[in-house]
Amino acid sequence: MSDSNVRSSNALSGALTQQESHGIRQLMATMKKMADTKPASKRIVRRTVHDYEGHSISSWKCTEFLYKKDPCPLPTQARGLFTIGSGGDETIAARGYDKFFNVGEVPHTQWSWIEGHTKGPYELTVKENGCLILAAGLDDGKTLLVTSKHSVSVIHAQMGTQWVNKHLEQAGKTPEEFAAFLFENNATAVFELCDDEFEEHILEYTDRSRGLYLHGINRNCSTLDTWPSAEVTKVANEFGFHTTGCFMFDSASEGHKFADKVRGDHALDGRAIEGFVVRCRTSADSQPFMFKIKYDEPYLMFREWREVTKRILAGSPYRTTYGLTKYYVAWVKQQLKENPSEFELFNKQKGIIRARKRFLDNYKQHGGSEAEVYEQMSGQKKTLIMPVATIGCGKTTISLALGELFGFGHVQNDDITVKKNPRQAFHNMLLKQFDDHDFVIADRNNHLSMLRQSLTSGIREELPNCRIVALYWTHEGVSADKILKKTSAWVVQRGEAHQSLTPKRTPKFRSVMHNFVSSMVPLDLESKDDSLIDDVIELDPMADSAENLRTIVDGLCDLFPDQLPRPSDSDIKQALHNALDFKPSVVKTVDRKAGKKPVFISLVPQDIDINGWLDEVVAAQPDDRKDACSALLGDNNTHERAHHITMVHVSTCKDPHNKAIFSGYQEIIEKQSAESMLVADCAADYVVCNGSVMALRVKSIEVNGDDQSLPSAVVRQPSTEAAAMDCGKACLATVNPIPHITLALVEGAKAVQANEMLKTVFGPDNADSPQNYPCEWTVIPVTLSFKANLQAFIS
Repeated sequence: MSDSNVRSSNALSGALTQQESHGIRQLMATMKKMADTKPASKRIVRRTVHDYEGHSISSWKCTEFLYKKDPCPLPTQARGLFTIGSGGDETIAARGYDKFFNVGEVPHTQWSWIEGHTKGPYELTVKENGCLILAAGLDDGKTLLVTSKHSVSVIHAQMGTQWVNKHLEQAGKTPEEFAAFLFENNATAVFELCDDEFEEHILEYTDRSRGLYLHGINRNCSTLDTWPSAEVTKVANEFGFHTTGCFMFDSASEGHKFADKVRGDHALDGRAIEGFVVRCRTSADSQPFMFKIKYDEPYLMFREWREVTKRILAGSPYRTTYGLTKYYVAWVKQQLKENPSEFELFNKQKGIIRARKRFLDNYKQHGGSEAEVYEQMSGQKKTLIMPVATIGCGKTTISLALGELFGFGHVQNDDITVKKNPRQAFHNMLLKQFDDHDFVIADRNNHLSMLRQSLTSGIREELPNCRIVALYWTHEGVSADKILKKTSAWVVQRGEAHQSLTPKRTPKFRSVMHNFVSSMVPLDLESKDDSLIDDVIELDPMADSAENLRTIVDGLCDLFPDQLPRPSDSDIKQALHNALDFKPSVVKTVDRKAGKKPVFISLVPQDIDINGWLDEVVAAQPDDRKDACSALLGDNNTHERAHHITMVHVSTCKDPHNKAIFSGYQEIIEKQSAESMLVADCAADYVVCNGSVMALRVKSIEVNGDDQSLPSAVVRQPSTEAAAMDCGKACLATVNPIPHITLALVEGAKAVQANEMLKTVFGPDNADSPQNYPCEWTVIPVTLSFKANLQAFIS
């Protein structure tokens, strides 16, 4: 079959219509406007520009949890969106599917809704177990673009490129031919990359099953327009990709019955599968509609085995929720004595499936059966409920009411009085509550991404199958000053009915609250820190507790219809009344930190995900650099603070010059409001790693906007007359001779070691380029610009 036959058989091919071009221009205008929203913390759309073989490619990422809102506030629901061009000529280079959900995950994927609001044919395509890869044509079809979901430079995109080339070569095709086909059709090929030698998931892909599974082709326009599965199969056969199994049904009920049979059989044609992706159309306007059917068992148990093994290898404690896991644990421990080499690469996602298969073989040899494995449905279903908020929003009142309504476990961070490692004490108390409760509330602000990351990863390490629901008092669309006014009024109203933050015991409570609001990091489920969060219930910080409680009750009952019966209005009202009468039994000694000087003052990046950016940088390095950096960024990384550039530390203030800098920055902190914070334009140029510490050298820090009111001590004076003449914006002074962001530390290392490492590389005078340094160190040139806000840290 020729390329032309593939194209001509498809009504979706051809040039963009005038209406489609207009839709793209409107979409791009909206996306750009939302990506430029200030402050950066309020952005729900973010743009990253990549260089791809001489082309400037923009990738767009939206705040993940907002896809679930109805109506969705995002300008597009495409997950994986890449554009090329500039100004009014910008167009879509590649696009993934619109975000789609599992059956029962949202109201419009309940079977009752699907059967009443959609029409056939219903295409059930096998859901392969890998990672998403997109491919499209650039340069009038001369260049093939291959990406991951959001990037063109991460290791997954690079591996995707290798596999595309391998498939095409085996089919007697070239990348240029495939690029030309996609370009002429204004289309994006959507693949699943499945390769156990690259990255193991749960299902097994070895030998001939490894590679790229073509499961969709989307038109490059603003609204989802995805090709029929029969046409996708023709293209896969033409260009040598793995095809995706497809089953057609005229009615939703027929598809439902078929999927349930596969669930009961635990296999499709003798092969275990993750589930199905379903394509159909809406009844009202015949628009494409997609949803998925996932089979969680026994795959959640297999995931538990993977995580428990990692805990055993690390010598860390672990919990089990499936009955069969205890037999698996005994087998692993015995294997570690007899065959330790089998687990050498386990933490690098290698040998996971082999270990599972070896255990299952052993289990069956000793009297177990395949049926018993699939009967392990008794794993305890645990759910962590995690508020994401700032002080005074009503989270404790609501948590108490939820505890009364549903019997949830509840741990208040404010009740923890230990001085040594209070964060771990909080985690331990939560885990203890899980021994007796299926739902536990982690009552803490969790306003910083690092707090959320340490909490969610700590719980998941112990309870791999724990579902995590965030109760999110979003600041989107509300000024920080309004939030402060409302929440501080609540603190005054509750008076002394709090463990520590009260008007009498903390006279400067408004200053404390200001710091919390200004440092709030928005949720981003696509970021590494928030990636373990499963569901988000969005709340209004300006609403009262009664309204937010009802929103939460509705949301939780929709998420857990089989576990949480919906309470009556009178029960909700009574539970809230009782919660408002709560009087804490713990009273903390107030050390009046709010009245003390900060320990250090820093600039905190606002418009960039440093972790995500760093992952891309490391992935693009040669193997020797990549391995050295990845080792430091792995499980041994103990750096938990939010990324920041330390401008001055209290320990340096014995020097009169540094003391003046400290006083100058403190003056700025005390005067600025949440809506008018000092913003700096920063540029970084090198990542340096010595095996113990990793840091990003920040080459310039300039004031964004008017600098006339800055204290003179915080303005860095040019070193020469020529520099003074060239100087435009004011440069901010730092006590560190080489400004930097500490990125990673091994256990036992201190952040201060980054200073000495950078002095070794750039010399005491902070040279423009690296000087002599040990050959085993890694120095990576980078180009990074970002904005940062001035913030004070009291510890």
